[in-house]
Amino acid sequence: MTAALGKLLLLLGCTALGLGRGFGLKRRTACLFELRRALETMGRELTFSLRPLGSLMDQARRESRGEACALFAACQEKFSHTGGESWAESWRTALETIPLPLKEEDRRILSEAGQILGRYDGEDQRRALGGLLARLEEQAQEARSEEKRLFRVYTALGITAGLFCVILL
Repeated sequence: MTAALGKLLLLLGCTALGLGRGFGLKRRTACLFELRRALETMGRELTFSLRPLGSLMDQARRESRGEACALFAACQEKFSHTGGESWAESWRTALETIPLPLKEEDRRILSEAGQILGRYDGEDQRRALGGLLARLEEQAQEARSEEKRLFRVYTALGITAGLFCVILL
């Protein structure tokens, strides 16, 4: 009885590892699309009005979910604690402190957003943000295709590893 239970737990543990890795891919995809959507909304706002970045960041925080919401909240908090000195520094610190499920290239693209926001006039910000959004869209599409391709692979590997261990025992 104990051996059967141990084998079942081993199988379930390996399967959970495979599923965990697959869901990590899904988290990256969702995070990239959410960040892109929020930054796109900020770009539209910059087109029609030159609202202060604090107001834009607050709106992005309220309208975002998950890790994106945490990133905007951390950026806004850091900016308010420094007395409104530098959006770029607040953005960079928030990107470093919030554990986002992103690759290094994703982070590099997002770090450029801190350099863009608040540095230029409205039209230049919108144009620069448009280029950044296009690159972020490419990353999000790449993440989605990787997710579709590898989710089943990781799940199958987890189940197979569990079965292999059960057979060996």
